[in-house]
Order: sequence, then structure tokens, then C-alpha cells
Amino acid sequence: MYRVINLLIGFVSVIPGIIMALGLWHSINTLPLLDVMITRTLGSFVVISVIAMLQHKKDVKKVSQLGIAVGFIWTMTALILELDF
Repeated sequence: MYRVINLLIGFVSVIPGIIMALGLWHSINTLPLLDVMITRTLGSFVVISVIAMLQHKKDVKKVSQLGIAVGFIWTMTALILELDF
């Protein structure tokens, strides 16, 4: 049961990280199309689901901090890789 709770907490906590990354990206460059943004952020949900399922106990603080970090770093990396040099 704790794995499901960790998974839900991880999914909810990824969203603020994604919003922060998109806000930072908007201040640097224009945002890509909506479908491109959605496909670039889906990976963060996959990563946080693996991390949340690997936790051995219900740990709200750790999973939520990791969720925000994963959402931010994954989205920023995906958007940076979209740049044309």
C-alpha cells in the first residue's frame, strides 16, 4: 500500500517541477508547441514512478522533493535538447 501512496505523491509533486522548468524556459526562450511540451514532460512521470516504487516505506517528504527535482531537471534537459545550434 505504501508504494501506491508514494506513487501518487510522486505524480503530484512532479507537476510543480514541470511548471517551474517551463517558467524558466519561457523567460529564456519561447515555449514550444503544446504537444511537444507534453511529450517532453512525460518522461519525468516515468522516472518518478520508478523512484517512488523503489522506496521501502511511506516517505512523503523524500518522494515529494525527488518529484519536484525530477520534474524540473527532466523538463529542462528535454527542452534544452530541443534547441537548434
